[in-house]
Parts: sequence; structure tokens; C-alpha cells
Amino acid sequence: MEHVGEFVINHWLLVSAFVVLAYLVLSNSLHQKLAGFSAIGTAQAIQIVNKQKGVFLDIREPTEFAKEHIADSVSLPLSKVAEDTSLKDQAQPIILVCASGQRSRTAAKQLKAKGFSEVYILTGGLNTWKDAKLPLFN
Repeated sequence: MEHVGEFVINHWLLVSAFVVLAYLVLSNSLHQKLAGFSAIGTAQAIQIVNKQKGVFLDIREPTEFAKEHIADSVSLPLSKVAEDTSLKDQAQPIILVCASGQRSRTAAKQLKAKGFSEVYILTGGLNTWKDAKLPLFN
């Protein structure tokens, strides 16, 4: 422990890279916790749908949804999430699905602002679902 200062001075580039990487990793998970939504994998998503009567909410565009989608998923494009009134039960778990998981963050924020308490993001989106070789419908 007495040589930590010396190590930091001698290897400032390595220490700087470590600090930046640690910040990036921790800020993403901390941001998700503060925003009130969680990123989940395919196995967790299936469990939530089966055990807690959750719903897959596909926020891709209708043309993308028509090509392929998860069974029993509901299509609601991201552009319509803020003004939508079709989702009534704010306690029902919602698993957001997009192509890669990026658009889902925006939808999660909008749903949390509308009062939905259990909002999840499918990590990796439909790409992860395909990689797991889970069924898709068209």
C-alpha cells in the first residue's frame, strides 16, 4: 500500500484508462437503477411473461414488426409510446423489445414517466432473441 502513489505517478496512463473504464461500466448500471428500469436477458424475460403475466412490447416500426416478432408481443412504435392509451395496467410487467436494445431506453423512460412500475429492457433486443434460437413469428 505504501507504493500506490508511486505506481499512479509511474503508470498514469494505465490508471487513467482504468478510471475511465470503471466510470463507463458503473455509470450505465447506475443510470439504469436511477431511471427505474432493468435490462434483462431472454431467460428472465420468458419467466416474467410466464409467471407474472408480463407482456412483450415491441417498439420497432410496423414494417419491422411485420417481418418478424416474438409470439404474443404487442406492436407499439416508439414514436407513439408517449401518447398511447392502450396500456391500462400500470402494474403489469412490460418487457421492451427493439432491434438491438438501444431504442428501448427511450421508451422505458417514457413509460416510467407515465407511471408504469415494472419496465424491463430486453438486452440486445430481437438480435439476442434470435441468437438464443427462440421462436419468431411473421
